[in-house]
Amino acid sequence: MSPWIVFLIGLLLGWLIEWIVDWVYWRKKENAEVSELKSKLDTAQKENATLKEELENCGEVRIDPLEKIKGIGPVIKRKLNEGGIFSFAQLGSLTPKDLEEIVGDEVKRLADEDELIRQAQEFAQKN
Repeated sequence: MSPWIVFLIGLLLGWLIEWIVDWVYWRKKENAEVSELKSKLDTAQKENATLKEELENCGEVRIDPLEKIKGIGPVIKRKLNEGGIFSFAQLGSLTPKDLEEIVGDEVKRLADEDELIRQAQEFAQKN
């Protein structure tokens, strides 16, 4: 046999083996990635449906001027809002520990947690 024919047969066999390996290995990997992405999508869609249901059941959110409470300025108000606290009733239902977790150490330096909660409860009863 001519060396060129042997070279050509070797090249074709190498290409065929590479194609088989590619077909067997990479196709399985792609299928696993697709199923993982489908699983993540299903989880996200379920979470989205749950959040939509919670939002519908939540009703109307009341936004009170929290700055009326002595000791709450723009910085603490912003942190309360970021923590999901927008009304006097929400603030009044917190414990001092919860308030400290939302606002941070600044609340101890700038105001008394118990006093903030007491004032919020008073304003909530008035409204």
